[in-house]
Amino acid sequence: MPKGDIVAGLDIGTTKVATIIAEVAHEGGRVDILGVGTAPSQGLRRGVVVDMERTIGAILESRDKAQRMAGAEIRSVVVGVTGEHIASVNSKGVIAITHPDRQVTDEDVARVMENSRVIVLPPDRDIIHAIPRGFTLDGQSGIRSPVGMSGTRLEVETHIVTGATTFLRNVAGCVERAGLVIEDMVLEPIATADAVLMNAEKDLGVALVDIGGGTSDIAIYQNGDICWSGVVPVGGVYVTRDIAAGLRASLEEAERIKLEHGTTQLIGAGTGATFTYNHVGSDEEATAKAELLAQIIEPRMHELFTLVRAEINRSNYAGRLPAGMVVSGGGAMLAGARDLAEAITGLPVRIGFPGGVGGLGESVSSPSFATGVGLVQWGGRLHAGSERGETAGGFFAAVREWIRRVLRGA
Repeated sequence: MPKGDIVAGLDIGTTKVATIIAEVAHEGGRVDILGVGTAPSQGLRRGVVVDMERTIGAILESRDKAQRMAGAEIRSVVVGVTGEHIASVNSKGVIAITHPDRQVTDEDVARVMENSRVIVLPPDRDIIHAIPRGFTLDGQSGIRSPVGMSGTRLEVETHIVTGATTFLRNVAGCVERAGLVIEDMVLEPIATADAVLMNAEKDLGVALVDIGGGTSDIAIYQNGDICWSGVVPVGGVYVTRDIAAGLRASLEEAERIKLEHGTTQLIGAGTGATFTYNHVGSDEEATAKAELLAQIIEPRMHELFTLVRAEINRSNYAGRLPAGMVVSGGGAMLAGARDLAEAITGLPVRIGFPGGVGGLGESVSSPSFATGVGLVQWGGRLHAGSERGETAGGFFAAVREWIRRVLRGA
């Protein structure tokens, strides 16, 4: 039986739902993977729920598979969220330190964080994250933790992520109807960054691209903190659909073809190489050239990375990414994806594999599980932070209260 706390991450994607169960050691916070379960996802489109019953069924199937592997039951999960409705902005908060001794307390940090969350939002949007990027005390910037320091004016710059209330409510409703309690909602590229980025990359400046099924998420880090996040409306499922249309194959067969024979570059397709597949409407196998498959795949992947380049340019951080770009998610495993990304963005690129976990870590070593791994790592810190009474605990409590309010239909 597990000896530490049990945490679970739920990655509800356009093509698959993945549940990862892990154990967090009480000492050291080590995260060990206990079980993994996946199920086909047919209830989402571009990160938005379009069929609640199918989404609930996929959540239950992936949960049951993970529980059987782990030999443990879960009642709560950390849920990843994404979609075109996600937006972000950087905001500042300022407060005066009025204690006689002028020492900054946890309450002061909570107060300045709350002040930074006061932004003009349309009534149909809610804040998912308010992540501190750094504190300034009496003009001294770059402070990571001001508690215990003396001063009269405390400032914080936060990265605020918002989402459409109705879309978030639908995701929360599916999880609740599956019999699970939401511990926290986390923007998926932030979770993925926890699993695949090195601290040195975050310090230097790096862009993470998480290629999902319906969308691709972007997170830019600099000086150790997130400074930009965004979503582009192209993902791996569009490549699959292009293959299905071009070869007249089912979506299931097109996905198999993509994984086994797909490449983004004609030069890597192999002159004269062919493959066989099942043709829609025929009992006989069809044959196609690998070059034809590359001609189908390359334009869509070119479009994806062109949109990524435009989003990075829009962030105004394009010239400040010496660590380059890290590409993760299921689409990262497509042959030639790294080279194409480098050619289009002009940045050095590596493929991001999830790490930093033990136990059955090899079962989640593919980039397609990077978000799920990041979610359980986030859950591990959530448990540890709550136990130690850190300032982050108050923020997490506020998020959980927001989730409860959403589920009540407030």
